[in-house]
Amino acid sequence: MKRLYAGVIGAMAAFSAVCYGQNAPESPQDYLRGVELSAQGGSPWYQVPLPEAVYQQSAWADLRDIRVFNQQGESLPFALETTVPPAPAPQTAPLTLYKLESQPLQQKDEEGNRAVLLKTPEGVEIRLASQRDETLSGTWLIPLGEGEAGSSLKQLRFSWPRQREGWQARVDIYSSEGLRHWQPEISDAPLMDLTSGDNRLLLDKLDFDAGLALSGARYLLVIVKNASAPLDFTAVSGEWQTAHLQPARIALPAQGEKTAEDTAVYRWARPQPLDALTLRPAQENAVMPVEIEYRSDEKSPWRPLARTVIYRLPDSPAVSVPLQGEPIAAVRVKAINQRLGDTLVEVTGERDEKTLIFNAQGNGPFLLAWGNGAATPQTLALQALIPAKANKAASLDALPYAQSGKQVELGGEARLTAKDPAAQRNQLQTWLIWGVLVAGAAGLLLLAWRLWREVNAGKAA
Repeated sequence: MKRLYAGVIGAMAAFSAVCYGQNAPESPQDYLRGVELSAQGGSPWYQVPLPEAVYQQSAWADLRDIRVFNQQGESLPFALETTVPPAPAPQTAPLTLYKLESQPLQQKDEEGNRAVLLKTPEGVEIRLASQRDETLSGTWLIPLGEGEAGSSLKQLRFSWPRQREGWQARVDIYSSEGLRHWQPEISDAPLMDLTSGDNRLLLDKLDFDAGLALSGARYLLVIVKNASAPLDFTAVSGEWQTAHLQPARIALPAQGEKTAEDTAVYRWARPQPLDALTLRPAQENAVMPVEIEYRSDEKSPWRPLARTVIYRLPDSPAVSVPLQGEPIAAVRVKAINQRLGDTLVEVTGERDEKTLIFNAQGNGPFLLAWGNGAATPQTLALQALIPAKANKAASLDALPYAQSGKQVELGGEARLTAKDPAAQRNQLQTWLIWGVLVAGAAGLLLLAWRLWREVNAGKAA
């Protein structure tokens, strides 16, 4: 029995040692692989887009098992941000000006507002209400055309002949889709061209604060009021900005396996929270109707995703099926009334690319590590990593980039299935309880066996 008690005490001591060991700091060897990062300069923060291997080999779809270590093996604070490409440079182009004839109307509306009738050179009439008694110095019509999808007009810049005495005026701008209904866009904005000796004060630009969507406005009406001198615009140019709100995407090709003449199954090494799925036939000039199904893991049933037509034609992009970030482990593609042939359809998953921003404490080179089933989330919000009061100029666009180096093996494949400390403690505690119960049962059996021997020995005597 003494041995039994000693064993129980030893098991409890081992359990305490394991629990104490689980509180030890993380090290690079707790992770599957890593890549060296070189940070040049003395910035407190650096950024680097996550390599494709991180998405493919991470133990968690939400990338919670990402860490950054310095040369001393210390874990560093970091943030993850969705990568958004920089907006394209604004484009400037000349616009056409049409001077309008204006004719005040005598009648007023029910609210007592006056109106003015404007006429284009082609005879198109525009009736515009005016709520105030103001001197109308000139009106111009600017056609915008259809405009580029997703672009917005940010600014107008006017040109006029320079006058010796200079002038100033106030300007209203209205927009319309069809010359009938007009919406105010800019009110009482100043334009001026003043001189004082050799100095010139020129204000020739009007800005649209929120941008003017070209898809919804095809005409602009420029009304100049209370000008201090006669004037005439000779030219106008527009500056517009193309919206670029879509984040950058990382492409993750799937491995396909033909399961029937018209069906193939495509898998990723681990479930991926995909934002889009692109498909393209392998054969040139191919058009293929398909049904697409998916499942979140290998044990889940197949669920319908889309029924579409995919192409591989000159100047025709791959068909993209939008997704909502749900984890997908495999997709099944079935050709409708066709065979797949010897070469399978190309299937690629896409997910939003992430940029890592880390605090460069200690000495480099630094190490970006990933792949640990026991990892818990350690990501900080960018506002917490880079406090605004500490460095107001440290915007994400201004941060220097760290350079990725060679990939290194760390703890190996076993780290992908490692359990978190709480799960390990619970599992060990369960085994310890079972061990104590089994040891107790064994002790009872041993005691019964000894009693049986003593009874048999007494009978033999």
